[in-house]
Amino acid sequence: MNPKIKDRHHKKSAQKTTSRKLFPAILIGAAAGFLLCFGLLAWLIHAFFFGAAPAVYEGAEHYDKLLENRIHSGLLLFPDQISPDAKQVDFYYYWRDTFNFPTAQIHLSCTYAPEDYEKEITRIQSVSKQIGQCFQQVYADNGNDFSVPAYVAISKNNIWEYALLLEKSHTIHYIFTEYCSSEDIHFDKNYLPKNFNDTSRLDFGQGFSIYEYPVCENGEITAIEGDYSRNAVVPKPEGHYVDAGNYSLQVATEIDKNGRETITGCTLYYLDGNTEKSWEYSDLNGKIYRDITLNKDRSQASIFWENGNERKESIFDIRGRKFLPPDI
Repeated sequence: MNPKIKDRHHKKSAQKTTSRKLFPAILIGAAAGFLLCFGLLAWLIHAFFFGAAPAVYEGAEHYDKLLENRIHSGLLLFPDQISPDAKQVDFYYYWRDTFNFPTAQIHLSCTYAPEDYEKEITRIQSVSKQIGQCFQQVYADNGNDFSVPAYVAISKNNIWEYALLLEKSHTIHYIFTEYCSSEDIHFDKNYLPKNFNDTSRLDFGQGFSIYEYPVCENGEITAIEGDYSRNAVVPKPEGHYVDAGNYSLQVATEIDKNGRETITGCTLYYLDGNTEKSWEYSDLNGKIYRDITLNKDRSQASIFWENGNERKESIFDIRGRKFLPPDI
């Protein structure tokens, strides 16, 4: 046989042998890559819907973690600090960042001396939240949802905050739950409201929370807003808009408990197709807001504000993107 032909024959045989060896390795590699991607995707889906590992604390020494994570409550029924004179103190905290809303359960149990028990009840009865002119106070349950005396700060389909009063033992159970199943409750299930598992008993906007207020348009509730800080009195944010073609001008304000509306900033927005821009202005910050209007050709906006008893006007040139001097 010609040496060149023989050499080519050996090369082809070697290539065939190498291909046979590589093919299973490629299959194994592809399968391993697929399993890795599938596992990563499954982990991402699980983390998205069920959250990462939960934060769990047990024991009174962890009470400083009370407000560590985001929940839809300021926990105003809970004391700022556990009384050093309280006995049989039990504290449990569970929080998990699940899809859309966190899953949480918080339980504090304290037994007080008779005088301290009465003082704590007085504090609980007075717990309230004022957001702007919206004032709401905790209410006494009177046996509707609980079999023992209770004061309630939140009573919604999936969120509860309340304090249970066990008068004979001078013990108070402070409880908050958010999107929890009764099967997962760590404390005594007898401390849950009677309708805890009825998560569709209320229509949108019917639940009670001292931390929230409804946003209405044309007499209908369109959204629920809230302030979940421990501040008992907070201003209510508000916004006033005028539209001028691709531009819109917003005056942001805060309403205090007396109904006084203070300007906190102005923003000019521009939107044209995929182009979106905004500009911030602080010229009127701190002024008492009264009104905003557009002129006929929508080139200028007039913002009216109050200086003592005097009504003032500031003119904003929309396409020029600036406030005009007062004398113009």
